[in-house]
Amino acid sequence: MKLLVDVDAVAKLAHWNLLDALPLLTKVPFAQCATLSSAKYRAQRAVEKPDGKLFHSKDAAIAAIAAIRGMTASIDSIETLLPVLQDLPGIDAGEAVLLSATANSESILLLTGDKRALRALSQLPLESRVGFSGKIIVIEQVLLAALSHFGIDELRKRVCPHKDLDKAVGIAMGSKCDAPESSVRDGLNSYVNEIAQACAPSLLAKFS
Repeated sequence: MKLLVDVDAVAKLAHWNLLDALPLLTKVPFAQCATLSSAKYRAQRAVEKPDGKLFHSKDAAIAAIAAIRGMTASIDSIETLLPVLQDLPGIDAGEAVLLSATANSESILLLTGDKRALRALSQLPLESRVGFSGKIIVIEQVLLAALSHFGIDELRKRVCPHKDLDKAVGIAMGSKCDAPESSVRDGLNSYVNEIAQACAPSLLAKFS
């Protein structure tokens, strides 16, 4: 199994001190992961000066660089699919590359933090999105796995300093980041279920 990780997910998980735990939580080693080269370059620049958009801290940028060094899998896109995806409002060029590569093999999953891209993808007719069915992991699924593995106290410690990088995650964790475990789990599952039910068959991979 190969796991592609978009730039948004790399950055958010790095801020939440969960990027280095990705192989543990997904059961996919870094050697079978890949991300866009732009993630590395933006992280390298952020070590000197965080851009305030993708990277808000030097520590997150350093964590991203360390993880990306181990991501040695290839990204093999379907060239004919790229223009179709790039023309969709809500899907940028980088996300189109990763989505096209995801559709290229049954053994590829995509971890994404890009909610606009997923909503755009769910609006495609069935014949155009069948290659993505059951192949997408959202960062909320990774956080649910982290909650089960580390527990609520450790999850708060990791996520709370930058919880508002993602609106759904910020809401789930609570305004003061003190929501009880059951509430956090319900909040994360609510978003996962929303994406799961956005189209049939579901885009989301079975992941726990």
